[in-house]
Amino acid sequence: MFKKILYRPALAIVLSILILFLGGIGIKTLPTAQFPAIAPPTVQVAITYPGASANVLVDSVLIPLEQSINGVQNMRYIVSDATSAGEATIRIYFEPGTDPSINVVNVQNRVNIMINRLPPLVRREGILVSQVVPSMLMYVNIYSTDPSADQKTLYNFANVYIMPRLKRIQGMGIPRNLGNRSFAMRVWLNPDRMRAYKVSSDEVMKALAEQSVIGSPGRLGRASGKTSQSREYVLTYIGRYTEPEQYANIILRANPEGEILRVKDVGEVELGSEFYDIYSDVDGRPATSIILKQSPGSNAAAVIEEIKRELSRIKKKSFPPGMEYEFAYDVSKFLDASIEKVLHTLLEAFILVSLVVYMFLGDVRSTLIPVLAVPVSLIGTFFVLRLVGLSINLITLFALVLAIGVVVDNAIVVVEAVHAKMHAKRLSPFPAVKEVLDEISGAIVAITLVMTSVFVPVTFMTGPVGTFYRQFGITMAAAIIISGLVALTLTPVLCAMILKPHDDANRATKSRGMWLVLAYILGGLLVLSLSCLAYYLWGPVGFLLLLAPLLQRPFNRAVEVVTDGYAGILRRVVTRRSLTVASVGGFVAGIYVVNMWTPTGFIPGEDQGIIYGIIQAPAGSTLEYTNAKCHGLQAIAKEIDGVASVTSVAGYEVLTEGRGSNAGTCIINLKNWSGRKLNARQIIGELEEKCRHGMTNVKVEFFEPPAVPGFGAAGGFSLRLLDEANATDYKQLGKVTEKFMDDLKRRKELSNLFTFYTANYPQYELVINNDVAMQKGVSIGNALDNLNILIGSTYEQGFVRFNQFYKVYVQAAPEFRRFPDDLDTLFVKNDRGEMVPYSAFMSVQMKEGLNEITRYNLYPSAAIKGNPAPGYSSGQAIRAIQEVAAETLPNGYDIGWEGLSYDESREGDEAVYIFLVVLVFVYLILVGQYESFLLPLAVILSLPIGVFGSFLLLQATGLDNDVYAQISLIMLVGLLGKNAILIVEVAVQQRQEGLPLKEAAIQGGKLRFRPIQMTSFAFVAGLLPMVVATGAGAIGNRTIGTTGVGGTLVGTLLGVLVIPGLYYMFGKMADGRKLLGDETSEPVSDALAKIFRR
Repeated sequence: MFKKILYRPALAIVLSILILFLGGIGIKTLPTAQFPAIAPPTVQVAITYPGASANVLVDSVLIPLEQSINGVQNMRYIVSDATSAGEATIRIYFEPGTDPSINVVNVQNRVNIMINRLPPLVRREGILVSQVVPSMLMYVNIYSTDPSADQKTLYNFANVYIMPRLKRIQGMGIPRNLGNRSFAMRVWLNPDRMRAYKVSSDEVMKALAEQSVIGSPGRLGRASGKTSQSREYVLTYIGRYTEPEQYANIILRANPEGEILRVKDVGEVELGSEFYDIYSDVDGRPATSIILKQSPGSNAAAVIEEIKRELSRIKKKSFPPGMEYEFAYDVSKFLDASIEKVLHTLLEAFILVSLVVYMFLGDVRSTLIPVLAVPVSLIGTFFVLRLVGLSINLITLFALVLAIGVVVDNAIVVVEAVHAKMHAKRLSPFPAVKEVLDEISGAIVAITLVMTSVFVPVTFMTGPVGTFYRQFGITMAAAIIISGLVALTLTPVLCAMILKPHDDANRATKSRGMWLVLAYILGGLLVLSLSCLAYYLWGPVGFLLLLAPLLQRPFNRAVEVVTDGYAGILRRVVTRRSLTVASVGGFVAGIYVVNMWTPTGFIPGEDQGIIYGIIQAPAGSTLEYTNAKCHGLQAIAKEIDGVASVTSVAGYEVLTEGRGSNAGTCIINLKNWSGRKLNARQIIGELEEKCRHGMTNVKVEFFEPPAVPGFGAAGGFSLRLLDEANATDYKQLGKVTEKFMDDLKRRKELSNLFTFYTANYPQYELVINNDVAMQKGVSIGNALDNLNILIGSTYEQGFVRFNQFYKVYVQAAPEFRRFPDDLDTLFVKNDRGEMVPYSAFMSVQMKEGLNEITRYNLYPSAAIKGNPAPGYSSGQAIRAIQEVAAETLPNGYDIGWEGLSYDESREGDEAVYIFLVVLVFVYLILVGQYESFLLPLAVILSLPIGVFGSFLLLQATGLDNDVYAQISLIMLVGLLGKNAILIVEVAVQQRQEGLPLKEAAIQGGKLRFRPIQMTSFAFVAGLLPMVVATGAGAIGNRTIGTTGVGGTLVGTLLGVLVIPGLYYMFGKMADGRKLLGDETSEPVSDALAKIFRR
């Protein structure tokens, strides 16, 4: 059937061009991401309760909302956080694959059920329910070289000119301008003057609300239907005040004698900031920091590109002189570098595979055919990815790198078969190709189906790992199927068009080699003049092409000698079944032993060019103190070679995105990978050493970004210590946490253990004597509301300026609320109009408590983070934590995992099951191929040889058995299985032609020895760039490459010795055994070949 394509060469060429064209469309339209979308969809509920402590937020807001939200459809777990800054968040994590929009609707419905039971101030502020991506996309600093530009100026410039435009970018989440230095009208009250004038804070609030109002008087002369006039007039009113002087002149009290008491008589008014709780700077210059996140399902690369384009436009049109912006963190920096690295690896693998194929085939024309076939298969795969809704990411690109050595095989089979036919029958290329298509079409179809079947089961896996397997499997299967199509269409046509009879081949090749050497000389001259490095590639290629024909005869002789020696070995060992069984058993035992010593992991962390320095000052430290410590870490980091810039943020920590005066974060931006000698882990080690001496009286820990975006803010492991007794005894939870942390620190598998949980934050409890208060005519509610205004600050209204809405805050001036004793100087007005001191009915008691309360699945919790110690994997770290928890935690306490650790802790032996499913699937396909339940075991039992080689090389190089290794192992099953099938296929054919079982086994190995070695070494050559990879994405490259190289080398070099013995052993058992007695023993591939001859 396929030989008809020889009579339509233009159709075959156009078909391949069409595949390339469609693949190009796929490349152009496919989204680009670092990884597939495996992060669980997350919905966040944001709550604001001005003046409330963390305890008040938990009791009045979080607990009711958590109970209502808990158990929402497809929920994984729920975490919440409340701070004494009056802010709280609830985050609900859902199962991957669920619709984020539906999740938001479901959570919003649960919130609405409970909203009327929440405090009025919370309802007034509003509850925001939104879908979020937990990890940052970008971190942008806006700073100025103008010394007069302070943080307030920068913040509000960003709010007015930058934030509105960023919010309109398609795929943008909710951008956050850290610090909230938004303009606000600040009314600073003087309690002493208020006492003298007998003015309460409530009276000030009432006056502001009554006199700074929006007026809508209406229009004069509006039509009424009764009278008519020629003109109409609009009445206007100044509206809400916008200037400090206007608020200062608001009247608090007036009498008929003309005395007027104004706001400026009891305080001062200025245009200040809404909050003063975060300090931000970059390399010592004040800055405002903007955190940007993408919306779920959006294209990260496209969003980042649009952000950069928009910021560039804003800078040109709106930035004042001296104002600049820089990216303290940009996920595309690592994304672009990683993908560029894989693309370079793809090109290098393509060149190396081409050279190996050339060395075996021996002439340029023969090599050109599979070299042309490979791009068609790889580029065409992108169209399939577009059809099934995948993306261009590291997993799909890794699959294409691995596919190079596999897809080239079908073309090589055709070219070798044509050469063999031309040599044996002295045919010209065209008739040789016709005969070859009759003979091998069925084999190519069968091998393509078997290879594809390896990747079919993994596409049905679920969860984050299943997503990785699915995208890898679809990419590999698509490339293999397209390569099979190309091998039966384009490759035969190219063989007929390009190949020459053997007498002319060497002369043409030498001519081509001389031409390329001349091109190298000319190219070298051009390099000197134009510095075009690309021309260096012609040198080695031309040199090898010239030498290869000269070395072809010695090389072929060497291969023949090795092949004869191999056949001699087979004659001595193929019938020794005990040796065969012992060999297979030894490799299986070796897998078990080596696997026990190989660290297991999930998704390895990479050097992403960024480090987070987390600072925790003593409980109760002021923001100024923490800011000074942040500057200290900033100075230390700047001294280290490899650090590009350091952003300091005091009052904010990136791990939980919480605020606190004793928390700080330094975002340490590293130089480009090529511009530094140390990797991120080495720089962290140097930072830790310097901080031991230079950062006293604070805790400092360093983390890298998460291995997969969307799984939290930082890498490493993440867990919660839970008080499942729900006793809300935070001090006891603190003691258990402290002991648990001490126990964890004794484990050698763990490092950088860190928790923000502290139950010793200084607090003062107000104790009101109700009897005395009532006797003095003081309402308890009024007394607390008065304190909320004077100490906590509150607002009653707002105003519009710069086309932005701003708030008016009323609060006691800072000098009146510094220490607990200042409460004695404050007064509250009673029901008789008298000013009563708080000291008359209220006292304070010092105690310790929490500044931030975290909860997990409705239980009080302590968040703990850390990293695996050097030399240990994340899987080993998780097992160590589980062991410590089981041995040391008292009753009523347990641990819960979050982020990437949640999935890794649940993974178990899923990889083993996947591997077994793949083996069973391949076995069943082969049973159908050979019409035997025994012969396929010769293929299946040969696979442990290669698997042993993979684990052995992983252990030798210190890499983990993680998702990358498991992906490579799945691919290895297909490649090594194909090698075994090639040997068994020939042996079955030889057996049908009448050869004894032993001779059939030997001939199967001997006839397939050369093509197996060629394709295997071509595959290894394609993986070599990955094995020696450095820079961005190096760990993933090295893990996949090392697994593939180790398995292929051992599986090929030793497997070819064992496979014939396995065929002999199971062939002996299968002889004469049939299910019905008259079924055919002809392989399916031979039956297909007969069909294709028709």
